[in-house]
Order: sequence, then C-alpha cells, then structure tokens
Amino acid sequence: MPRSVRTARTRISTTLQPPRPTVRCPSLTVHGIALTFPRTLLAVSKFWSISPLVEGEVMPGQVTPPRLQLWGGMPMLFVPFLVMLAGILVLGFKGLALPEAFWPMVLAGLFVGLLLAKSRQAYVDALIQGIASPMLAVILLAWFLAGVFGKLLNETGVIDGLVWVAAAIGLSAAWVPLLAFVATAILSISTGTSIGTILAVTPILFPAGFSIGADPLFLVGAILGGAFIGDNLAPVSDTTIVSAYSQGVDVPTAVRSRLKYAAVAAVVTLAGYVAVGLFGPAGESRGGVEATPGGLIMLLAPLLLMVLMILRWHFVSALLVSTAFGLVLGLATGLLGWGDVLTVDGETFTASGVIVDGMMGFVGIAVFTIFLMGMIGTFQAGGLIDWLVEKSQRIAKGPRSAEVTMYGLALGINVLTTAGTPTMVMLGPYVRRLGNSFKIAPWRRGNLLDAASTTILGFVPYSVAVLIPFALAADTVKDANLQNFDPVHLVPYVVYCWALMLVFWVAVLTGWGRDRMTDEAYDEERKILADEADDSVTAEERG
Repeated sequence: MPRSVRTARTRISTTLQPPRPTVRCPSLTVHGIALTFPRTLLAVSKFWSISPLVEGEVMPGQVTPPRLQLWGGMPMLFVPFLVMLAGILVLGFKGLALPEAFWPMVLAGLFVGLLLAKSRQAYVDALIQGIASPMLAVILLAWFLAGVFGKLLNETGVIDGLVWVAAAIGLSAAWVPLLAFVATAILSISTGTSIGTILAVTPILFPAGFSIGADPLFLVGAILGGAFIGDNLAPVSDTTIVSAYSQGVDVPTAVRSRLKYAAVAAVVTLAGYVAVGLFGPAGESRGGVEATPGGLIMLLAPLLLMVLMILRWHFVSALLVSTAFGLVLGLATGLLGWGDVLTVDGETFTASGVIVDGMMGFVGIAVFTIFLMGMIGTFQAGGLIDWLVEKSQRIAKGPRSAEVTMYGLALGINVLTTAGTPTMVMLGPYVRRLGNSFKIAPWRRGNLLDAASTTILGFVPYSVAVLIPFALAADTVKDANLQNFDPVHLVPYVVYCWALMLVFWVAVLTGWGRDRMTDEAYDEERKILADEADDSVTAEERG
C-alpha cells in the first residue's frame, strides 16, 4: 500500500471509532464461558452490534446479517421496552410485582415490537438469537441449582439453628442488615462474583434474619449491596478484569484507584446500618420457626460452597457439588428422608420434594428472563447500541462532558441489557478512544465502566441480581402476608449501590479523582489505537 494512503487511513483511524481489541490482554472466565482476549472482545462486540473496526470496514469472511428495522426508525426500538417497564412499574406501585406477573408485560412488549417490525421474520430471528445466548443458559442452570440448595437448607433445619443462635446471643433484628452486609461483602470480595455470592448467602441469611424480625427489604438490600462490593473491588472479578484490560491498564492499578470511591460509599452505607441498629425498631420474632440447634450441622453444605467458590470453582459446579453433599449429609443425619427428596403421587400425577419444589421456585423469574433476553436480542439486531454510541459522541466537548457521556451511556445500556460484563466489553473500545481524546487516565475510564455495571444493576427491578433473592425468599414469606415486598419497592433499599453510583456522579461532575494522562502516555496509547485500526485496514485488503 502507498505510504500516503496508509498515512491518510491512519489519520482517519484516530477518530472516535471503536478500536480493534489489543493483543496484550490475558484470558478469564465470565459466567463459565472461557474468554480469551482479544478474540472475546471482538466476538462479543460483534454479538452486541458494536463493530471494533474502522467505520465502513468489514472483517474478512464476515457475513453481515440484515438489520432489524422498525416503522418509525431507530427510537421505536425503545417502545417494546417501555411497554414492559410501564407494566412492571404499575404492578410494583400496586404491590403486585411478582415475577410471574411480569410475563404478560414482557410478552406485551414483544407483541408491540412485532407490530412495529418491518419484517416479522427478522424480528423473530432476533428474539431467537437473544434467547440462544450462552450467558442465559448458565444463568438458568445456576438458578435451578440454587433453588434446590435453598430448599434443602430450609427443609433440614439450618434456619431453625441460626434462629436458635441469634436468640442465645440476644441479637436484635435491627442489627441484622449490618451483619448481612458485612458478611456478604467479605464473601463477594473473596470470590469476585456478585451472582454467586447472592446465590450462596440468600438461602441462609434471609430466612434467618426474617425469622428474627428484620425488615425484609432492608435485608435484601444489604445482601445485594454487599454482593456488588466484590464485583467492584475483587481483583478476580470478571467486571474488574474486563474494565481494566479494556482500557489498557493492569488490574492492581485499577483496584487501587477505585478504593477511595468504594470507601466513601461503604462508610455511608455502614453509617446508615449502624443508625438503624442503634435507633431502629428491634423487631419481633416471626412465627413458624422452631428455634432448635439440630440443623446447624447442615451449615457444612454452604461452607463447602463458599470454600469452592473461593478456590475459583465456577458457581454452577460449586452449587452442584455442594447440593449433592448436602443431600447425602441430610439423609445420613436423618434430617432428610427419601420422601423429602422426591415424592411422586400416582393419583394426581404430580411430583414434589426438595429437588422439584426447589426448581419450581425459580420458574417465575426463569420464564421472564428468557423472554427478556429475546427483547435484548432485538436491541442487538436493530443496532440500538450503535445508535446510542453515535449520538453520545456529540455530547463530549471536554473531559467532564466526556466522562458524563461514558458513565451515563454505560448506565443506560446496563438498564437496557441488565448485563454488566457484556456492556463493558462492548463499550470498552469506544470509551478508550473517547477518553484518550481528552487525556483521561485509563484507570479512571475503567472505574467509570465498572461503577456503572456494579451499581444500577443492584436495584433495577428486572435485573438478574434483584430477582434472585425474591425467588429464594418466596417460600419464607409466603404465609407472612407482607405488603410491598417486591423488586420495585426494593429500589431505595439497596443503600451501597445507590451510594456508589452517586459518589461517581459527584466525581464526574466535580473532577474528583480525574487523573490525566502524561503527554508520553497519551502519545503511546494514541499510536496503539491508530496501529490497531491500521492493522484492521491491512487485514481487510489481504482478505
């Protein structure tokens, strides 16, 4: 290629186009799916309709599927989502926001989308592609296993034993949210997974705390907040790794740079829970639990689960092994009978037991999530994320407005997709180029990406993390006749996630912690980004 042409293309490549992922990144596992950089950034970016190439380029051999188009243009892709969200909010305000009640809402949204689609076939293909996501398969498998695990602990008397311990030491219900927050935070930082932590601790902490008399929404909020601390800070967390390497910074540097933000949010949260403990109502023990220590031996099962997760087992395999161990232990100690494991009624042709009932407890959120992923598939096929990125570029006029763009866009896409790590993967190249243009330090950019995913997903009513505790708590609260115990009314109770999100907004608007790149670092990264885009041009010509 003539040098003049290469030089011209290099100039073009320095515009705010998503770069080709760097080859310097290592591999990791996200929700059980092996990810090797840069191929994963390339593949996931392609899957989420974010092209990592210079505008107008096509990868060698790439087959570009027809884009899904709706009557009225790109903004109409929001309409099905807004229909679903409006229905969920109405249910929430009426105190009826059950996962099963979400089914008609998401179906109504999908039906509206079908009516708006120019091609019904393209719309259905997009739905199927979204539902076929490997991430959904892992989530569903983990949910059903967690349902069995939670039911097992409930049936074998673990909760009774914990209530007995609380009564023996005189623990007030007002202090339970604080203890739940601290315990969950320790586990999540050790394991680096928010979802795995929620699945592990909710079957233990929620029934025990609820039986003592703790406020159920405060309790769920404490568990969620503690779980997302690990996602934000743990060096082994998938969100930490992706947010760091997508910006070309090492993990230790990224973690050190975000400690001050997390510390402020944690202090605010702890102060709130201490105030509740000191001045809040003590709560009254709820009936239905016999406080006996016999089931405490079954704590060996969740202990095994936590150890396996700390040892970096995937939480699906850890849940499978821990559940099998718990079943054997329950049968061996006499806390569980064979009829408790499985009972089949030939007359009514129904099955029940720990395994069946545990899995059935997650059917509500599983069905909703399947259709929600289908809706997300329409966003991908319709190019909605590309469109949002393009529009957001017009806002960035300086370092502050660039950070507002990065953080606001990441928060918005998390609301649409409820998928933290994929959001960071697809926005990483764009954020890197935009931040480099204004000499924003790589670790600062990574912190904004990570904070967006580890804050708002803690209280969006239809996110995976929020729905899990309500599914696991359903058996505990079914006879309590609770008012407003649903994902919509939970929103203000996830104190840590709100605190961290607001801390970062303050940091963005005031410039607190906004480190700038040195001229040398800026030039070096600029050259890397230009070379990556230029390599893409060369690869196209060779193809």
